[in-house]
Amino acid sequence: MKKVLIVEDEGSVLEILTEFFSLLGFSVREARDGEEALLALQEGPYTLFVLDVRLPKMDGFTLAEKIREQEPKTPIIFLTGLINEGTRERAQKIPHAYYLRKPVTFEELQKTLTTVGVFG
Repeated sequence: MKKVLIVEDEGSVLEILTEFFSLLGFSVREARDGEEALLALQEGPYTLFVLDVRLPKMDGFTLAEKIREQEPKTPIIFLTGLINEGTRERAQKIPHAYYLRKPVTFEELQKTLTTVGVFG
């Protein structure tokens, strides 16, 4: 079974993402901050990571670097409302990472999942 770790501190967004991935047949593990995500990482391996960029206790980019130490090729999708060149550049430096702007549509998310090879 495909397994996704979703790291999002906003409850309503986390709930919607969990429902979306569950409907696609993923086993979903949720975390609300970077520290909780690091604990959840021990339950891997994962098929996919979905990370908010702005998280309490550890930003999504720092978390992604730690994820890469254990799962170097698992795709990461960054979700953020922040759009600036610095954020985009940081996302592009992380291997096998994709960047979507919030609010993301289900169509955009599904297209990205197809691109990374975990859906379709």
